Amino acid sequence: MTPTLRGSGNPQGPGKNKCVIVLSTKSSGSSAIQRLISSLAGARHVHHTRHRESETLYWTKAASALGRPQIKMLDSEVPIPAGRARRELVSFLRKNTRDFHIPSDPRDMIFLGWEKLCESHRPVFLEKSPHHLVQWSALELMLECEERLDSTEFLYIGLIRNPMDVLYSAWSRWRTFPEEAQFEWELAYRNLQRLRERLDHRLVVVRYEDMVSDIDALDPVIRFVGATRDQVPADYLHSRSISKWKDDRDYGFQLAPSVHDMARDFGYTNAELDNPENTGWETFRSRTRRAYRIRQFLLTPIRVLRRVRTSLTQNGGFLA
Repeated sequence: MTPTLRGSGNPQGPGKNKCVIVLSTKSSGSSAIQRLISSLAGARHVHHTRHRESETLYWTKAASALGRPQIKMLDSEVPIPAGRARRELVSFLRKNTRDFHIPSDPRDMIFLGWEKLCESHRPVFLEKSPHHLVQWSALELMLECEERLDSTEFLYIGLIRNPMDVLYSAWSRWRTFPEEAQFEWELAYRNLQRLRERLDHRLVVVRYEDMVSDIDALDPVIRFVGATRDQVPADYLHSRSISKWKDDRDYGFQLAPSVHDMARDFGYTNAELDNPENTGWETFRSRTRRAYRIRQFLLTPIRVLRRVRTSLTQNGGFLA
């Protein structure tokens, strides 16, 4: 299988909105792509969201609001309860669109709301939420929305990264057990394989490792947003975060066979995926996560005080 599959990057039709949706798991490089695309041709992401890195969780919230099935994600609030998801979508659309009257029908709100988001963030609306690729119901809603909106051109970026790097990043940052997270990674990229069967040039599948070594991997995306290669600095992306897990002697995680096979399907080699057995890994893993959770518990009062102080500052000394 070819590691990087490129769409044609068809140009924008006259007067049409455009949106680029980045589909990946966490720690796969979606923030780097977001920063790059945002620097080109006026591409824009939302500024009003309660989530980090300009993430919206729009389509997982849409799936919740419509009662579509979703899996419980690790270390995540997803799936969000239906009533809360709808309230958050209403608030989100009011803050990030211009003159949009919220329809009473939830499907109209979701699809026409997306159209209004694309219109309000012209020339190109950029969205990335790592939760979407794990939830097939969210991906189906994107496709339904695309079929409904003649006013908007869609381009999807399927971003994949070596699962050993992805899982090590989650372990390093949040002490998420890779033995559990690996199957969420596998599900996400099984969904990407299914999605590729439904889309043609509108899906650009790119490996993180190819992207950071040669910007050519993103040529279809650059063309779609109406930019040119000379607008991208030669050293904009770097490969310093590749294979950092190999330098950690305590990290003894090994991929399950099915996850290993999935990664091989996307062009990764045994040398890039295999980790020597470490008999002390299980004990080290449990002890380290226990210490992390104790630390997070002790830091909770400090975070609460910071939020209160921020709220006081924003409201002129009075809590909202």
